Amino acid sequence: MVENIPRKIIEDLQTVCQLHDEAVCNHDKCREFSENLSALLIRLEDLKFYRMADRLMSVLLNCKPKEASHCEKANLVGAMMKEITKDAKKAAGK
Repeated sequence: MVENIPRKIIEDLQTVCQLHDEAVCNHDKCREFSENLSALLIRLEDLKFYRMADRLMSVLLNCKPKEASHCEKANLVGAMMKEITKDAKKAAGK
């Protein structure tokens, strides 16, 4: 990732990543994660960080909140979020 992501975006990525960890068995948190990730995706597109926005879109495509059942892709989505956050921090030199 070559983009120089602003510090605020990295902080927001970390917050959303933490929210996903809390959301694994909580439907309301899962929906909150999905909504926050969508809002972050829109902000990234507005800032013209298209590569990262595309990666977040991939996460959203795999994120399907379900009521009364465990998310089948929780591990995949969590790993994707952690990788995106790690790459953003690395690109920012943090």
